[in-house]
Amino acid sequence: MNVYRTLRVGTALAVLVGSGIEARRGLPEWERSVYRGINDAPNELAPIAWAPMQAGSLTAPFVLAGLSYWKTRNLDPALAYASAGFTTWLAAKGVKKIIGRGRPYDYDRTTNLRLATQTDGSLGYVSGHAAVAATLATVMSGDWSPARRIVVHGLAVGVGITRIYAGAHLPLDVVGGTALGVVVGEATNAVRDSLRSSWSVVRSP
Repeated sequence: MNVYRTLRVGTALAVLVGSGIEARRGLPEWERSVYRGINDAPNELAPIAWAPMQAGSLTAPFVLAGLSYWKTRNLDPALAYASAGFTTWLAAKGVKKIIGRGRPYDYDRTTNLRLATQTDGSLGYVSGHAAVAATLATVMSGDWSPARRIVVHGLAVGVGITRIYAGAHLPLDVVGGTALGVVVGEATNAVRDSLRSSWSVVRSP
């Protein structure tokens, strides 16, 4: 693992642990303030927010994998997108059980619920949507041009914001989810690099 990747993973892990500890304490006032600033945005934005939010859904990695293989006929990125996205989704479920933090409505009954968000008693930290989106952006960064990297990372940030706007997650949920996504994404990239190096050695005369 190169130095840049090591620093990135180390920072993401620190953010994940730190935000998780803070999230277990409840809802601090600074976080409530940030949440209300986003969640109180006009209802008219809901139709615009729906589409980017789907980039963090469980189906997104598989749709991306299918499109990638259809376009390039290369299994490597397709498998990476699908496996990394699904791994992140599972990991997010595990972190939710460890932290045990509720959804915004559990802390603020005046929250605005949009885009099919329900008060179903499920857990909030971490945001699975933010985690999946961050994973896909991290993995795609190794395959795409710098300009496209900016776009996919911007979309990942947008996914987190839309989840707060929808009333599905608090800001720390999104921060933790993004950190988790970076960890899984960089781990996936490290495995891919290792496999490529091994394959090069095998194929070399």
